[in-house]
Amino acid sequence: MNIREMMTSPAITVTTDTAIQEVARLMSTELISGVPVVNTNGGLEGVITELHLIVRNAPLKEPQYIAVLSGLIPIHLSEHRAYKERLRQALATTAGELMDSTDIATLSPDDKVDQAMTIMSNPENTMIPIVEHGAVVGVVTRTDLVRLIERLEGRLEETTEGLT
Repeated sequence: MNIREMMTSPAITVTTDTAIQEVARLMSTELISGVPVVNTNGGLEGVITELHLIVRNAPLKEPQYIAVLSGLIPIHLSEHRAYKERLRQALATTAGELMDSTDIATLSPDDKVDQAMTIMSNPENTMIPIVEHGAVVGVVTRTDLVRLIERLEGRLEETTEGLT
């Protein structure tokens, strides 16, 4: 089975200049867990998920520093990097400032559903943008995969009932 047969299309998207409040409102009213962020040509720029919004609004934990002369040196560099990233997210006011644009798994409509299942087996992936000719044409979410599994399980049950 191809992605085209089970993806949600058209995708609900936002642009890089969409306000964070609008992103949150859209996700809430449409009952979706994330949105692709696109440019004016519909090309994928990044994604925003529920987790991005939650992390943006969670309290910041400042890293520990050592005072040396008149400067502060972070005790744990990784803790300092994480703090800087969280601070960037907390200060974001637009989708372009909050979105994740690194290592985004995408598929094409002609890819196999098995590929989506493999990608979604990683708990960090909750949505896969479907890209065709450089533009986002749909998404596959965990809900889409669960609906597919339900249909397949229903067919399997019908088949086994017919054998008894």
